[in-house]
Amino acid sequence: MGTPQQATTHMPPFSEVRRIEAAIRNKNAKELEWSLWYCRMRQTVPSARPADLRYWSGVEAQVQAVLAPPMETKQYPVKKKKPSRGLGSGAE
Repeated sequence: MGTPQQATTHMPPFSEVRRIEAAIRNKNAKELEWSLWYCRMRQTVPSARPADLRYWSGVEAQVQAVLAPPMETKQYPVKKKKPSRGLGSGAE
């Protein structure tokens, strides 16, 4: 026969996983909220293996990144200071 296949830490594409991937792809807010709940629920299952916890925490991070994209910091213009203005400038 052939050599036995090695086990991978890859999760099979369950319908829930496909639903989460579709929510991320389509950026549907309601589905993303459900996906976030589902990922957290899967991490709190007492029988969850460490590999499962890593997988679902990674998926949760992806969902959160799509759900709340990082805010862009606003750059305000800075006024240039005029020379010889203010206290102690010596100009009288």
